[in-house]
Amino acid sequence: MTRENPFAGRVAALPTDDFELLCSAMAERRCREEIGVGTYAEAAAAFRADPPCPGCGEGRAFRDGVSGSDLQRYRCRRCGRRFNSLTGTVLESSKKDLPTWALFLKLMTWNVPIEAAAELCGVTHKTAFEWRHRVFATVSGYQDRIVLRGRVWIDEVYVNDTDLSKGYGQARKRGLSKQKICIAVAIDASKNPVAVVCGHGKPSTKRLKAALGSHLAEGSTVVHDKERAHNGVIADRKCSSEAYKADATDPAYLDAMEMVNNLSSWLKRYLWRLTGMDPSNLQSYLNWFVYLFRVHQAEDRWPKTARVVRHLMMTDAHYRSIGR
Repeated sequence: MTRENPFAGRVAALPTDDFELLCSAMAERRCREEIGVGTYAEAAAAFRADPPCPGCGEGRAFRDGVSGSDLQRYRCRRCGRRFNSLTGTVLESSKKDLPTWALFLKLMTWNVPIEAAAELCGVTHKTAFEWRHRVFATVSGYQDRIVLRGRVWIDEVYVNDTDLSKGYGQARKRGLSKQKICIAVAIDASKNPVAVVCGHGKPSTKRLKAALGSHLAEGSTVVHDKERAHNGVIADRKCSSEAYKADATDPAYLDAMEMVNNLSSWLKRYLWRLTGMDPSNLQSYLNWFVYLFRVHQAEDRWPKTARVVRHLMMTDAHYRSIGR
């Protein structure tokens, strides 16, 4: 027998303003239960207890009261600047509460279209678009410190360039033409991935060195599909080569390249959802893909939304207006 909801009548009788307050309190509690914090003040206390001065970088600021939203204020001992716990983060001056941001981040981890995210979060398309790029700002350069070691697989993924100056809207050329953007991808045995824009068409040795050279540890074994440009970066990094002829009917090739082929497949599915993306922002989307890939790997130890909120709170980053 279904239990009658004892709160239904009371909730239905609430005035609109009181109902909105109730919804806000419920969202805050749900957020606290899901990620451990329900307000910016709680998140700042947990993840940003002693922030550096956003002006001079001094890390020994003293506490200087609290704001109206209970955020801790600080004053820099060196330059005298006043700031709060969120100053210098992409959440600074946000007019929406933390539960709304947490919902938006959860939707971003699922790669939900921006229109749906805006509708579910109760914000405009323009605001959701800005929030997405605020998040991207926190992973700018994220891949720079990733170095793949041991056994490493490399390959390329190609996507159509939607820039009109590159022939978009015209007849598509066959094969790997200059109308396609090349993305160099790599992954090691520990499932650490890298995805870097590598120009247009088939990659040259020079472009591939620029894309993957800094990500390959010397002495690694690189598994690849005999693309000529691979040899240069392998030799430059003093790595061993294990090459297989690209043949989708050869079980040995499919087995050897399974790791990077799976990564390429996941990347294509991710990019497929981003119709209308400005190609100039492709690297930002790839940075987010790599970040989420690693977040999903640690989901059993740290819930992904909680980890992303922590990342946003602890990363000093600034949003600048850019294209789609």
